[in-house]
Amino acid sequence: MSNIKAFVDSVGRVIVGEHVETVEKIMSIKEPAVVNVQVNQENGQISVQLLPFIFREFVKAETREAGVIWKFNTDNTVTSDNIELDDPIIQQYKNIFNKPVAAPEKTEPEVVKLFDE
Repeated sequence: MSNIKAFVDSVGRVIVGEHVETVEKIMSIKEPAVVNVQVNQENGQISVQLLPFIFREFVKAETREAGVIWKFNTDNTVTSDNIELDDPIIQQYKNIFNKPVAAPEKTEPEVVKLFDE
């Protein structure tokens, strides 16, 4: 994973993803994630999360391993020539797509006896 890029899409979301190529005004971004900012109403602190465009669990295994590439029209995006993302944000981005997909648990539900037999 290299060439991590940040840009703003046509609806004002900040997107972070691996820039694959740009051809004829179409920017190909592998594994894009949306930057989600939340403000804590109690203390005013801001938290930042990266949310994938599509969760890995929704994608077939062979596609998931290769990585999903999304196409963005450059006429509808805003970019910066000199933005450099902070290391913790890059690490958070990498963690989203490098961690294994969790397998669903196959456990029997606990039986609760309400009455004595």
